[in-house]
Amino acid sequence: MENFTIAYLLDNDNNILEVGGPWDEFANENGGENTTTEAVLGQTIWKFIEGDITRLWLKSAFQHARLKANPIERPYRCDSPDIKRFMLMRITPRTDGALRIEHTLIREEKREKPVHIKTGNADSIYKVRARCSFCGRVKDNDLWEEPRSEHARASSEIIVMYSICEDCQLTLPGSFMPESSGSVESSI
Repeated sequence: MENFTIAYLLDNDNNILEVGGPWDEFANENGGENTTTEAVLGQTIWKFIEGDITRLWLKSAFQHARLKANPIERPYRCDSPDIKRFMLMRITPRTDGALRIEHTLIREEKREKPVHIKTGNADSIYKVRARCSFCGRVKDNDLWEEPRSEHARASSEIIVMYSICEDCQLTLPGSFMPESSGSVESSI
């Protein structure tokens, strides 16, 4: 899939009101279970966000965008097993308290070897690694590294719990953009 932007509109309670862009195509290409348009509309965004720290950052960013009436941008990674995807998230508040969230693909890089990642929990029989929700690196022996197939030990997947690495924490709560003049309104 070439450069694209996927967008969604959240109400004041962070329920998904609308989606736009190649939403279903992207969900289907990436094996997103229960993430098609039909499945997400009316649902809280929190049902689809992994990791307490990631949810906390997003709640803070949503609150900041609404209170300051300013957009927020944040680069992050959204990889598949074969492709590294470099994305940009833009959170834009509307005057009615809703938020428009856009995820734009900046570039892609092909991996030398596929890397399979699965969300796990502390009860997993395999070693669970922290994975940064923004840069996509995994923690290995106190170092944050690009995920590699070697991180997968006894299974073919790297079992992860989502967090935010120290490098990305330095830029929290996000790259807040300067105040814009006028109201911010758009429809999906």
